[in-house]
Amino acid sequence: MKNLFTIFVSPESTFKRLKSSKLAWLIGMIVLIVLSLLVIYLQMPLLEQTMLDVLKGNAQIPPDSYDSLMSANKIGMFLSGPITSIIMIFIIGLLLLLLNLVVRGEGKYMQFVTIAAFAALPGMVGDILTGILLNVADAKALTDVTISLGTLIQDKGSLLYKALSLINPFSIWTLVLYIIGSSVMMNRPKKKVGVWIVIFWFIFSFGASLLS
Repeated sequence: MKNLFTIFVSPESTFKRLKSSKLAWLIGMIVLIVLSLLVIYLQMPLLEQTMLDVLKGNAQIPPDSYDSLMSANKIGMFLSGPITSIIMIFIIGLLLLLLNLVVRGEGKYMQFVTIAAFAALPGMVGDILTGILLNVADAKALTDVTISLGTLIQDKGSLLYKALSLINPFSIWTLVLYIIGSSVMMNRPKKKVGVWIVIFWFIFSFGASLLS
């Protein structure tokens, strides 16, 4: 459990400890699941309102079925959050494994899954903070509050907004953890793995934002 806190203040020494741990990835994944559920809980009032607006906009759906449909969607969202988090850490682990082959590193797949799980923690903290701000500000939509450069853009559906939304303190923090963790697990210089990770991160993150 100590590593869950030291990853924020001394990431390099933390990853060195995690390197020899066979269950670190599981601990990180469990924490991610809990945090993702908290994020969804904080966002739920806005998500429910969005769902209700969609249902009301469909004349073919009778009003007396709104409650059952919203309950089913609510359960689906609480399930999809953790599942998405789990899938993502294994995908990122695979991408880091491919990078490991490129730079001829010494890392193993589950070590990279561990990196993905622990590097995601700052992003989750950012999402929780955003969720709290959404509730405090009595926001009407999820895009009303952002701690990224996207706050400078008025058109929330524009490509520029999506691009600038990638740049926030927590995403940069996560990127730095990827670099530090990969350097430790691969036993390669930070500069050598950092260039590749920044390129991968930009392509992967921007592509995901376009699909969202």
